[in-house]
Amino acid sequence: MHTNSKATLILEFAKYPQPGRVKTRLAAKLGDEKACRIYDYMAQKTHYELLTLQGQGSAKVIVYGNGAGRRPISRWLKDSYDVWLQPQGDLGQKLKYAFLRAFENGFQAVLAVGTDCPNLTAEKIQEAIEQLMHADVVIIPAEDGGYVLIGARSIQTCLFENIAWSSNLVLEQTVRRARENNLSIAQLKPEIDVDTLDNLKKVARKAMPAVSIIIPVLNDKYHLEKTLTTLSCMNTLGEFEIIIVDGGSTDGSDNVAIDFNARLLRSTPGRAGQMNLGVHNARGRWCWFLHADCQPDPEVMVNLPSYLLSTRLAWGFFRQRITDPSPWYRLIEMGNRLRGQILGLPYGDQGIIVRRDIFHKCGGFAETPFLEDVVLSRTLSKICRPKVAPGVIKISPRHWKPLGPFIATIRNMSTVFRLLMLKQSPADLLERFQQWRKE
Repeated sequence: MHTNSKATLILEFAKYPQPGRVKTRLAAKLGDEKACRIYDYMAQKTHYELLTLQGQGSAKVIVYGNGAGRRPISRWLKDSYDVWLQPQGDLGQKLKYAFLRAFENGFQAVLAVGTDCPNLTAEKIQEAIEQLMHADVVIIPAEDGGYVLIGARSIQTCLFENIAWSSNLVLEQTVRRARENNLSIAQLKPEIDVDTLDNLKKVARKAMPAVSIIIPVLNDKYHLEKTLTTLSCMNTLGEFEIIIVDGGSTDGSDNVAIDFNARLLRSTPGRAGQMNLGVHNARGRWCWFLHADCQPDPEVMVNLPSYLLSTRLAWGFFRQRITDPSPWYRLIEMGNRLRGQILGLPYGDQGIIVRRDIFHKCGGFAETPFLEDVVLSRTLSKICRPKVAPGVIKISPRHWKPLGPFIATIRNMSTVFRLLMLKQSPADLLERFQQWRKE
């Protein structure tokens, strides 16, 4: 059941993220920069969920911003086609002004949503919208005694007057005001808004990951240890999950996965099948395919979740840094990036990341013994062009070393040309590829 988006308005309460000015209680424990980054991620996630509802025609979304002007807020929360600025005053005055303005603009139902509750999904907000078809007021309580969402279908200024804001009495007093004015109330299941470190830890335990990192391995113990050590610096809101799909290792790669508390799946050998199995078991909205020797720089882990949400990325890849000082490898890095950007053909060691629904739309990895990454990129490029995600992933030069960087690059280009232009089968190309190693 959907209401008319022209009749329903969602006001997204958002404060422009500046270190030292957002989540000050959290910053006292984690520092200004980290608290600001966490708030940015929460706001981007809420914005993503709200734009999903708007795209479905459930409601119109207006960002009700503070801490900056309309233009920087629009650049921050992308696709914010309408931004209202909050007036001076306490939260009650800001809510009252927003609801009065919304109803004066002809909306028949208005909801205010905070941006510090990362578990508030589009489905939960949709449930609140539908409750307003039967109740005068809808509330999603916060576990600390406040609320993370409030909605009404008529002007009810009483809900925002004489309330002890920023206390654990907010919900109790709001409900009392509603009942004193004979308003019917629908209360949904409480959620956690993140103000303190304890809140953050609770949310992290319950959070649905934004990104599922899928790593197929087969006797990759040494490189896997280094990569999982790098990935262990991940964020504190549960934005990532790591899925290791082992194809029958005999060197203890599976034990490495267990030691790092990654999810371990077992499979028959074959990178395509291993990664498809990983996606089948993934919970994240995006799937990020890494080879065992691909190590993202720490800032990638810090910035990636907000970037994905703000850009609504369909698919993309990363710049490489091959861990060898030879100038040949700088040329290879540049060539690989241009191949991905211009031809839309990033390889697997460039850290392909794709939204899970897009991955399923293109049919996943083709079950081929070779070049499954090229086949996937070619298919995805027919849907849309890839983006170069911010940051760098470091990779080992081990695949270039046996032949040398120049000859290995010629071999790789020749192999892909034969696949795409001459339509040779991956199985035949695998045999030819292996011959290069012997010659």
